[in-house]
Amino acid sequence: MVFPLLCAPNLVASKNMSLPAQIDPYKLALQGILLEGQVAVNDLPRLSSSVMAVSGSLKASIQFELDESRQRIARGKASVCVDVVCQRCLDAVNIELKADFALQLIYSEDQIANVAANYEPWVVVDRMADLNSVIEDEVLLVLPIVNYHRAEDCTGDTFVEKVAAKGEEAVVDSPFNVLKQLKQQ
Repeated sequence: MVFPLLCAPNLVASKNMSLPAQIDPYKLALQGILLEGQVAVNDLPRLSSSVMAVSGSLKASIQFELDESRQRIARGKASVCVDVVCQRCLDAVNIELKADFALQLIYSEDQIANVAANYEPWVVVDRMADLNSVIEDEVLLVLPIVNYHRAEDCTGDTFVEKVAAKGEEAVVDSPFNVLKQLKQQ
């Protein structure tokens, strides 16, 4: 059975506008609203404390809608450039974080088992939710654990020993070499 959508045509916030911090995601999903805009660095305290610096504002696009089973969902993309520490040279390296997410709105943690496999749960107890926090969570999830410059751009390659010419075997200093010597005796 096909249900007619009770949604208004997609409404769009301007890409240059700030995204609202507090929203009613249930209402936005029923109306089929598309929010596009930016989140200021000041509104991303956890991201700011996890990296050296945030280079500009976070850009996001979130489509609130009903899926084919009439569940309220939010699909979106977010991107931001940040400076992180290169683990080889300990200098700053600029990377772009891009997050794609699909969230299903639920009223309580008791409903988590009912969330479809292709969605992550977004528990919204009250009518209002903090949009900045949700976007920041998704961006933090794509933050790499280890960061490096490209090999040719990194000054930390002085710690990497160059392997001798082809055909020569590289001597590997392994803790098991001692056991190998004992076995040969």
